[in-house]
Amino acid sequence: MGLLSKYRQAVRNGKQMKVKKYFPEQKHIINYAFSVLHKDYYKFDDVFQLPYERGLMALAIYEETRMKCTREYLEEHTKAIEAILKENPIDIYKINELNEQMKQRLDMVIDVDLLYKLASVVFFDKNENPCTYEAEYNAKKIEFWKKNKGVADFFLQKPLQELIPFLQSPEIDLQRYSELNRKLNNLHSERLQLLGSKKQ
Repeated sequence: MGLLSKYRQAVRNGKQMKVKKYFPEQKHIINYAFSVLHKDYYKFDDVFQLPYERGLMALAIYEETRMKCTREYLEEHTKAIEAILKENPIDIYKINELNEQMKQRLDMVIDVDLLYKLASVVFFDKNENPCTYEAEYNAKKIEFWKKNKGVADFFLQKPLQELIPFLQSPEIDLQRYSELNRKLNNLHSERLQLLGSKKQ
């Protein structure tokens, strides 16, 4: 075994010792996944064997990812439709505008913010209880990821490639798509607020 191989093995062994130190009560196997700015993140060996609470949150976030919008977005959409239906006369052009907006969301390839959210439920740090999911803590964790690692660098790390394999496609410019995605999300949110909150 060469010197470089020995070094890599020592690093792996050190990471495994950290895992056992931080999560000694866990029955499931937890592995080191990756680091961002010397902060280590871990994951369950089998993503399909998550503890109950974290597993339910993973299913909910997966559904949001599949629909390309959060539950909160859908709630805002229905409020906007209800507000328009209470107007006299009812403005069908506003309803059509919201319908077109929903079609745009369904046609999106991915919503990058939802991918971060999905990653936040699969990967956790030493300060988290691996059995549960705290939305507020994970929102801060996502901000930390965004601030300290570019979107492409973050999602093209090996554990994230395994979680979301289609991101490796050469057709996807993740950085550019992420910027466009953010602008579209802002535009859609503003339009929901505008159409749902006041008469025009």
